[in-house]
Amino acid sequence: MGVRFGAGWLAILAAGVILITSCGSAAGPSPSSTTAAIATTAAPSATTAAPSATPAPTAGGSAAGSGAPTPQPTLLPPIAGDTTVVTLTKIPIPPLSGKTVSMDLIVIDQEAHRLYAADRTTNGVDVFDISTKDAKYLKTVDAGSGANGVVVAKNVNKLFAGLNDSNVAVIDLTSLTVTAKVSTGGKGRADELDYDPKEKKIYVANSGDGFVTVIDASTNTILHKFDGLGAALEQPQYDSADGLMYMTSSDQNAVFVFDPVKDVLVRKDTLAVLCNPQGLAINPKTNQALLGCNVGRAGSTGTPLTVAWDLTKGIFVGVFGQVGSGDSVTYSAKTDRFYFGAHNFPHGSSIGIFSGSPIAFLTNVPTGSFSGAKNLAYDETNNLIYTQDALPGEGALFSFTPPK
Repeated sequence: MGVRFGAGWLAILAAGVILITSCGSAAGPSPSSTTAAIATTAAPSATTAAPSATPAPTAGGSAAGSGAPTPQPTLLPPIAGDTTVVTLTKIPIPPLSGKTVSMDLIVIDQEAHRLYAADRTTNGVDVFDISTKDAKYLKTVDAGSGANGVVVAKNVNKLFAGLNDSNVAVIDLTSLTVTAKVSTGGKGRADELDYDPKEKKIYVANSGDGFVTVIDASTNTILHKFDGLGAALEQPQYDSADGLMYMTSSDQNAVFVFDPVKDVLVRKDTLAVLCNPQGLAINPKTNQALLGCNVGRAGSTGTPLTVAWDLTKGIFVGVFGQVGSGDSVTYSAKTDRFYFGAHNFPHGSSIGIFSGSPIAFLTNVPTGSFSGAKNLAYDETNNLIYTQDALPGEGALFSFTPPK
């Protein structure tokens, strides 16, 4: 199924006008010398599975304890050719029983078969044993403040979590206890973050304060701050192919590029298509990324879409209209797939699935509620995707086997 844009959109995209703002020590590519390709190839046909014995929940319902229905935006019907229905398995989170979960990033330690979920409702990090297909809740590590981003730093045996009180919690992977906190000094939250295992550095986006904090993962000390980066800093992501750290900004419609060796800002690339990027995941073999755009959600202007991004050139190489209006993106080298949590998609909260090389849309898996599955992780051992159940009063995780 082709990209769904009107003639005006296609004319703008085909022009390939790339706006690049260069900062720091290295300049971006010349706007006049680069023409961006537009993805117009048909997506493979999606096979709709039989209805689940445990069907996906429906939108609506009552907020926990309120006694009144939660208003839901009017959803558009799913597009059958873009959709594959699968069975969703619910994994209870005991501390959230009867509550509505506010969850941010979910990460998996593939070697240890552990899943970690940043939980603002419990003020900590929920830990699960995922050594089998039946995930088991182990405990919640109390961080004293709502957790946002989480990342596993295996070579220092730590997990780092950005907190609402502007601290970064340091959690020992063996004892599953908080061993230290690093204050980033912001007025708002320490948000999403990622880890450079070579330099042993954590890059933390202080989203509302407009700066990035660099932490030495070995000593838990602050090495550097990038001030004045502007509004709505989102997902840092380390690229093992080129050793650089990339970070999205939704309000600025841009991707920042950092060099963790020197702790310098290399450049800032502004997208030539309206995306408002939040999530970012990288295929290091191609040095291309999928950007989780949040433009076009119900009640806002813009067209829902997803963008394929060339990290080296700083340009988009594909635009896909089959899914959009979401947040987190993850990439699995094992399956060569990108998985996109399109929680605000007007056709219903979905996980968008893309091939990794070349990047192409494959199908959407509906997750049953509007504004639901915004964050996710892929378990390579058991071939499962985990995401949150955000329905009112149903604090839990969902898992499902992704369609091939």
